[in-house]
Formats: sequence, structure tokens, C-alpha cells
Amino acid sequence: MSIRWMVAAALAATTAVAVAKLPAPTPEQQQAAAAKKEQEQAQLEKEKQLLERAQDRVAERYRREKGASAGGVQRTGRVEDTNMPKTAKELPRDAGPQGDRKQSAEAHSAPAK
Repeated sequence: MSIRWMVAAALAATTAVAVAKLPAPTPEQQQAAAAKKEQEQAQLEKEKQLLERAQDRVAERYRREKGASAGGVQRTGRVEDTNMPKTAKELPRDAGPQGDRKQSAEAHSAPAK
């Protein structure tokens, strides 16, 4: 019987701790949080600019080294359909089984024998 009372007291204590609310932050804490958020935002913006510069350098180097001889790259920005995977070529809501089509080899999970 005493074990039940100890378990009940422990549950009551944990419930009281779980329900307890933290006091509202002071104005100083709010200002410190706002300043920290501004610093994080500034750091994020700086890192974003550095990343964009690095990406631009890599793209420029690629263009300079490969130039027009980049194999298979078209200047129009359109990707050739011949190298696209089957799932990218399918129309929306067209991926399910169809009675008039033969099932593709990609649909099987086991390797071919």
C-alpha cells in the first residue's frame, strides 16, 4: 500500500513540474534576444553572399574551361528528352498501371535473372 502512495506522490510532483509556467522574459532579456537574432540574420546574410560569390566563381571557371565544347549542353537551356529518366517523362496521374501498356522493367523490385 505504501508503494502506491509513493508512486502517486511522484506522479503528483512530476505533474506540478510539467504544468508550471516560466515567468515572462524581462525587457533586458527581450532586447538581448532581439540583438542576438539581428546578429544571426547578419551572419546568415554574409554567408549567403559568400556562397553566391563562390557559386559564381565556379560557374565562370566552368564556362571559361569548357566553353562551347561542353558535351551535350545546349545554350537554349532545354534538356534533351532522350536522357531523362522514365519518371520525369511521365505525365501527372499517368504512373499507375494501364491495361493497354506492357509493364516496365523498372516496376519490378527483384533483379532480372
